[in-house]
Formats: sequence, structure tokens, C-alpha cells
Amino acid sequence: MTFQDEIADFFTRYVDAFARRDADALSQLWEPVGLFPSPSGNFAMPREAFRDHCVTLMDFYRNQGVVQPAGELLEAAELFDNVAQARMAYRMLGEGGELIAAWEHVYIMRRSDSWRVTLTIADGEMAAWAARGAGL
Repeated sequence: MTFQDEIADFFTRYVDAFARRDADALSQLWEPVGLFPSPSGNFAMPREAFRDHCVTLMDFYRNQGVVQPAGELLEAAELFDNVAQARMAYRMLGEGGELIAAWEHVYIMRRSDSWRVTLTIADGEMAAWAARGAGL
């Protein structure tokens, strides 16, 4: 499998875990501690706390009317051996397929036994929800 195939497969599983509302599967796709730089300050979360955060995020999406998350891998680059950057475009779709929110997300990933997210820049998502009056 090529690098591009590996990253595409990773994000297929990532979006699928969100669609199935499987916080355990989603959190396993992250390093034991994930980093979250944001406009309001940077923070880190251990995997168990991130798993709980995923449950909260999935509930938030449902409360906003999201029934189907969709994601498209826009680009991926291997920065160093076993270190990659990926940029995803997300669309949150409602009951009739209507677009509820859309944004781009940037991830830094590391491969040990498998690829995992180490860091994400979620500014686009926070801005998309804020524009709808629904801050995260």
C-alpha cells in the first residue's frame, strides 16, 4: 500500500468512526496524548479524555442536526520518516442531505505500529460552528 493509500484508508476509518458514533474506535486513531492548538490557547488531552470529548462532540453534531459526516482527503505529505501532514475537508449533512456546516482540518500524524493523529488544527471547524451561532 502506498503512503497516499495508507492515509486515505486512515481517514476513511476516521470518518466512519464518527458516522457510527464510535468514540472508542475514533480515540484509538489518536496518539496516547493529542495536541490541540487553537486561537484561544493550546491544550493537550490524554486518550481517555479525548474519548469522552468525542462523545460530547458527537452529541453536539447530532444536536445541530447532523446525521451524516462526510470527509475528503485534500492532501497528504510525508514530512519525515513516519511523520505526515494531512488536510481534510469536512461536510456535516442533515436529514435530507442538506449542508449544515463545512470546514477544513489539518492533522499531523505519526506512524508507530499504525498511523495515528498527534496534533490537529481545528480553527476552521470552530469558525464554521461560530458562524452558525453554535460555538463548540
